[in-house]
Amino acid sequence: MNNFTYTNNLKLFPYGGIENVTKNMFIYEFGNDILVVDCGIGFPDDPGKQDNLLLPDFSYLEANKDRVRGIVITHAHFDHYGAVPNLLQKINVPVYTSRLAGEFIKKKAEDVGLKAKYIDLKQISKKDNNIKIGSFVITPFHVNHSVPEAMGLFLKTPVGGIFHVADYKFDFTPVDEEPFDIQKVSRLASSFNIELLLSDCLGAAKAGHTQSEANIQEVLENLMIRAQGLVVVTTVSTNISRMKQTIKASANVGRKVAFLGRSVEQSAGIAKDLGYFSSLKNYILPTKKIKNYPYAKLTLLVAGSYGQPDSSLVRISKNKHNLVKLKKQDTVIFSADPAPPGVIVDVNNLVDNLTKLGAKVYYYDIQDNLHVSGHGTAEDIKMLIAMVKAKNLLPIGGDYRHMNAYSLLAQQMGYKEQQIILPQEKQMIEISQQGKVIVK
Repeated sequence: MNNFTYTNNLKLFPYGGIENVTKNMFIYEFGNDILVVDCGIGFPDDPGKQDNLLLPDFSYLEANKDRVRGIVITHAHFDHYGAVPNLLQKINVPVYTSRLAGEFIKKKAEDVGLKAKYIDLKQISKKDNNIKIGSFVITPFHVNHSVPEAMGLFLKTPVGGIFHVADYKFDFTPVDEEPFDIQKVSRLASSFNIELLLSDCLGAAKAGHTQSEANIQEVLENLMIRAQGLVVVTTVSTNISRMKQTIKASANVGRKVAFLGRSVEQSAGIAKDLGYFSSLKNYILPTKKIKNYPYAKLTLLVAGSYGQPDSSLVRISKNKHNLVKLKKQDTVIFSADPAPPGVIVDVNNLVDNLTKLGAKVYYYDIQDNLHVSGHGTAEDIKMLIAMVKAKNLLPIGGDYRHMNAYSLLAQQMGYKEQQIILPQEKQMIEISQQGKVIVK
């Protein structure tokens, strides 16, 4: 597959994000040009091997590095941007992404010894149109997810239009951002022949629409009102929206918030620098001051929602943290997806240990309104399919059961089974000038 043969067909290689929720990387190729969309880290299924993060296979890109014109990153989640510095160590190409994801990429680059000043970051936003990258012309558009500045992509290619919509949902009351840009998507979809829609399938088996992020605010406030001592909130470190909701809820009940744990502190620092917390800066307490601050007026946003070894929350649960000691009147709130790959055992052990310390622990088994997914469910998926009206569909970002559920939804909408592509990782999908699709 490393041997280059020029054709007039578009080639697409999924090197992650197919039959796998994480490690997203898609390679588009036409003529002499290659475009990469997303380049994320994967997570092992074995809970004991969470430190052994999985990289996509870069061998094809390395063998054809002179033809790679750029990398486009759709949003600032680790499973979509986390492997970019590793790839840039092997090939030097521009990276097109939002300002938020760009800052996360620069921080991640430091971890692998790559100096940020050597990364050719090209900032793009939802307002841009017709960004030419080799044979491809990219138009980003705003989508809702659990991190700000998430984008879907419209790719104008020599064989027709392609929509690449990674993680998304339709949220009409999002936190401090606009709703999904339905108008721009509809305009693009009606202006071109749309050969293919690649879109998130993780929620395909769940009925209805995904709830709005706005629903979380009231839940957090109600729990904080009842709390008598320290409140600890844990979520995914890149969930800037959830962080801001936690600060708002704390401010409304008379608490200040401090950040604890490297990943959370790093993300919060980036969010503060970009102005996401500017209206709430008076309610943020420096981490070094938490030891002498009254617990009854303090909320901690703590890293370790998935029970990562040596995370701050795990050390707190084992009574081994030098700044925080939980007491019986304290409260711990888990506000993250309870079941990503390979972590459920670690999370259950973490909840057990926190409970043994006497804290009131609110998590997924106790109430199911502590987290709102960033992924669209069945009605969101059908809505996007109906808007785009693509000739062919390719479900991405899920395991095979999610891909199959997506296929069944599409068939209910009148698509034929052969119009829905369910490839294996690294299989080549080829689209001809006449719109014929072949999976090899």
